[in-house]
Amino acid sequence: MSLKKRRSSRLPRPPLFISQILAWADEYHRRTGAWPTRNSGPIDGPLDETWYNVSAALFHGRRGLQSGSSLARLLAEHRGVRNFKALPAFEVAQILSWADAYHQRSGSWPNRHAGSIPDAPGETWLAVETALRDGLRGFSGGSSLADLLETRRGVRNIHNLPALSVERILAWADAYHRRTGRWPLATSGPIEDAPGETWLAADAALRHGKRGLPGGSSLARLLRKHAKD
Repeated sequence: MSLKKRRSSRLPRPPLFISQILAWADEYHRRTGAWPTRNSGPIDGPLDETWYNVSAALFHGRRGLQSGSSLARLLAEHRGVRNFKALPAFEVAQILSWADAYHQRSGSWPNRHAGSIPDAPGETWLAVETALRDGLRGFSGGSSLADLLETRRGVRNIHNLPALSVERILAWADAYHRRTGRWPLATSGPIEDAPGETWLAADAALRHGKRGLPGGSSLARLLRKHAKD
């Protein structure tokens, strides 16, 4: 039999119905605890039926279905399943509300590594960071979660720290010496007169030329010279 005859003798696929597809999806979810995607393979029950063919029929308007949909869209509309290709837009007020709740629970502010957002099932802080940075889900891009919290909540942004000066570091060191009778070391911990700053950070900036300092020095060298002066 020629290829043309074999094709002509092949029975047409039966029409599909939304209620039928949803029943198959419900059964899949009952068995597996997940919802099917177009890559979920054969559909148990119907002969020679696959989730890929179902999604293609929804998209192209085949087998009695209207075009322009997909399996993911169908499940989002009828079963509330999260569609990762059509996620809702973020709003700044919404993100700040989630961040405030995080801070109230933990005493700290979230960053992109903070995991899932309990107040928004399916969302993560990494997704928020990506949207702010890359201009997704309603944002213009070029920002970050740290930038947003710095601007709207006054949270210290380690990627945008204020400049340091030798005079400022020496003033902190003098205050430390007055309180303790000793000069600070790089390992002396937080700087009491500068919330958020540490002597280790000051030493690193002096050594490596960060935050407006020229580099090539250290906290110990600076204080030896200061003591001599």
